[in-house]
Amino acid sequence: MRFSSFLATAVAVLVLASSGATPSYAGNVFSKLAGTWSGGGSARFTNGKRERLTCRAYYTKKGSSGLGLAIRCASPSNKIHMRGYLRGSSAVTGTWEERTFNAGGSVSGTATGSTLRLSIRGSVSGSVSISVKGKSQSVYISTGASELKGVSLSFRKR
Repeated sequence: MRFSSFLATAVAVLVLASSGATPSYAGNVFSKLAGTWSGGGSARFTNGKRERLTCRAYYTKKGSSGLGLAIRCASPSNKIHMRGYLRGSSAVTGTWEERTFNAGGSVSGTATGSTLRLSIRGSVSGSVSISVKGKSQSVYISTGASELKGVSLSFRKR
């Protein structure tokens, strides 16, 4: 898989993930994520190089247990357009797709308070951690890809 496909897949997973014991956990995280976010960060590669990312994310709460998302990111070498859907309570599942590079897969994990911890499968496998605090969102992605080591992003709610 080319670098651009790895980067697109990682950002797609990040977007999906951006969104315990009671059904309200995911609903709380989903409510906190609902709206428009902007920011960026970087992608890290196994060869030590980094590439800057600038992103906009749009999250739409779907009922009490769903979250739709759309994210657009740009790096010096690519433009990426992701979409996805998450659902659940303390257990979260979902799907993701990256339309520019025709990648996709599934997501599963847990919601605890203001944090999502997810595993991704599909074109790339890895893990995602999303934390929401007030109007700030932090996302960390780690992949098993041979070229892409991980992605770190910070967003502010608009």
